[in-house]
Amino acid sequence: MKDYITYLKFDDLTVEELLLEYNEKIQKKEKFFTLTPNLDFLRISYRNDNFRNLINRADYSLIDGKPIIWLAKLCKKKQFKYKISGSDFALNILELANQNGYKLALFGGKEGVPEKAKRYINDNYPNVQVVCTISPDFGYENDVIKSEKYINELNDSNADIYFLCTGTPKTELFFDSNKDEFGPGCYLSFGATIDFLAGNIKRAPKWMSNCGLEWLYRLSKDFKRLFLRYWFDFWFLLKIFFLIIFKSKRIINRREY
Repeated sequence: MKDYITYLKFDDLTVEELLLEYNEKIQKKEKFFTLTPNLDFLRISYRNDNFRNLINRADYSLIDGKPIIWLAKLCKKKQFKYKISGSDFALNILELANQNGYKLALFGGKEGVPEKAKRYINDNYPNVQVVCTISPDFGYENDVIKSEKYINELNDSNADIYFLCTGTPKTELFFDSNKDEFGPGCYLSFGATIDFLAGNIKRAPKWMSNCGLEWLYRLSKDFKRLFLRYWFDFWFLLKIFFLIIFKSKRIINRREY
C-alpha cells in the first residue's frame, strides 16, 4: 500500500512481501517499474512537477535513506519503519533470480563495468543468466536513435529482470518516456548498483548505513563529485523539516499536479 511522505508516495512493504509480489509478477510476464527515492529525489522533485509525478505513478517506490525515515516519523507515518536501498535490494533480487533461474539484463556503468558486474554475478549467483550487458553512451536519453537502439537490445534479450543504472533522474525519465516500448519484465532503477557489483565503488559499512551516515562514507570516497549534491541535500532537508513542523501548505500542494 502506498502513502505520502511529504509529497512523494512510498510503499510500506517489507523485503519479503516485495519478493513474493515480484516473483508472482515475473512469472505472469507482467511489466512493472521500481524506484528507490532518496533525499536527492525529494529535492529534485520539489520544483520538478514531471519528475514528481513520475515517481508517484511508479509501480513500486521504496525508501532509500534514513532521512526519508526521519521525515516519515515527523509526518507521523508510523507504517514506514525500514529503508530499502537499491544496492541492498539488488542482492535480494539476485537471490530471487538465482532460486528461479531468471534472466537478467544490466544497463549502465562505463565501458567494461557491466561485464565486470556480470562476472561477479556468475561467480556468486550461478543460476542467474546474465543475457545482456549495455554501457550506454553519454547523453543517450536525449538521442532518439540511440534510445531506440538500447530499447531494442533490452527487449531482444528477453530478460526477466532489468537493472537500469544510469543515474537520477536520467534512468527514470528514460524508462517513463519509453515505457510503452519496453517488453514485459521487472525493471528496477538501481542507481550505482552495477558499479557496486563490479567492485568499482565500495559500499559503506553496515553500521554507517544503519545510522544514516552512508553519505559521509561515499563523500569520503568521491568528494569532488558528491560534495555539491550533499551540500544542497543537507540544506534542503532542513527546509523540509521546517515546512513539516509549521504545516506548510507547500507540501500538500505539491502532491497533486
